[in-house]
Amino acid sequence: MTSIHDHLSVLGLTESSPKAALKAAYRREMMMWHPDRFHSDISLHAAATERAVRINLAYEFLSSLHEKGLLPSTTPRTPGTQNAGKKTDATYGGPAEATKQPTTPGFPDASVSEVFVKSSHITSIGYSHTARILYIKFKKCAIYSYSNVPETVYTAFLSAESHGRFANRHIYTQYQFVRH
Repeated sequence: MTSIHDHLSVLGLTESSPKAALKAAYRREMMMWHPDRFHSDISLHAAATERAVRINLAYEFLSSLHEKGLLPSTTPRTPGTQNAGKKTDATYGGPAEATKQPTTPGFPDASVSEVFVKSSHITSIGYSHTARILYIKFKKCAIYSYSNVPETVYTAFLSAESHGRFANRHIYTQYQFVRH
């Protein structure tokens, strides 16, 4: 049985943290261990995939504790601070957090890792480095694949402040797509 401390450890935290710190830790770990960063080395890719799964599970578990009120939800406010508790992280750890409704896991290409994002209509994104295909899963579980998307576009999409705005400007009308 995995303890809260095990989940915190996966995210590089030593004690229960406010939701904002939890999100920041998740984002930091996923940027470091995302399997797409290791696509050229099979053994590192496998290890990164395993680590990414553990990171997602830890974040989803700890987020659910926050939602149930079992962990602190915000950093204590200091008088005079602005934007305290403001949501700024755009990456989420799992379908429960991203959609608040059931989703179908994965993409048509099983080797593509799913990254859950905060968006009003996008649930998750993924990228195949070898095929240069960008996958976008929408809230209603529709999956679209966009062909010949450069890795730089995927990286920018992943770190965009607004995933929907980025997709509208740089993906939807720029690349051919197929609905799965």
